[in-house]
Amino acid sequence: MSLLKLEALSKKFGDHWALKEIDFSIDEGEIVGLVGPNGAGKTTLFNLITCRHRATSGRILFANKETTLCKPHEIQKLGISRTFQSSRPFAKMSTLDNVVVGRVFGGEFHLFAQSTDIDSAKQLLELVGLAHKEQTPAGDLTLSEQRRLDLARALATQPRLLLLDEVVAGFSPVAVKQAVDLVRRVRQRGVTLFIIDHFLSLSLRVSDRLLALDHGEKVAEGRPQEVMRNREVIRAYLGMRHEDEPHGA
Repeated sequence: MSLLKLEALSKKFGDHWALKEIDFSIDEGEIVGLVGPNGAGKTTLFNLITCRHRATSGRILFANKETTLCKPHEIQKLGISRTFQSSRPFAKMSTLDNVVVGRVFGGEFHLFAQSTDIDSAKQLLELVGLAHKEQTPAGDLTLSEQRRLDLARALATQPRLLLLDEVVAGFSPVAVKQAVDLVRRVRQRGVTLFIIDHFLSLSLRVSDRLLALDHGEKVAEGRPQEVMRNREVIRAYLGMRHEDEPHGA
């Protein structure tokens, strides 16, 4: 069953089409990678799904409900959450308090944190490997730790669909491996994932399918191995002309 469905989705900024007629769907429980070179339209697509930008044309459906014209806070209430390329913690607050804030304002609203919010936040810090840093100011965390905190904060809103934007950018190979394990554990919690991964270090290892964009257009979709053999995808990433490509690419 499709959890997210995009129908002829397009976005224009001035005279520039950032996205053109994107048709795509994600089934509940899938991990889908969103790949493509810089300027392909990946972050724009996330911004449309989360209603940070309005689509120029087309429709977005989430759990069979049209969400094209929703407001960002309405999208979160429906069960879509995301992380961003740049980590955005409350730097002076502890890691625990950062997650509690997401829990309090992402679920049923109540003014003060309750014991269940704090317990849930601690469980999420355990999940992302930050339980030992729960009282550390978020601004003192390393890059990989801040990205894991971002993930915990997003999960605190109890999403059905989680959008991860370049969550392993700048990571060491060891940190990438840890992120692979973490993403798989998140799926085991029943969360569907849509992952932007420009350098492919995460998406090729965890994704059931890939959606490849170039210059705002869908150029391929399918299993990771199939997509990465696609000539249009190779050309987008490597700048290769068809006649210069190796046979069997």
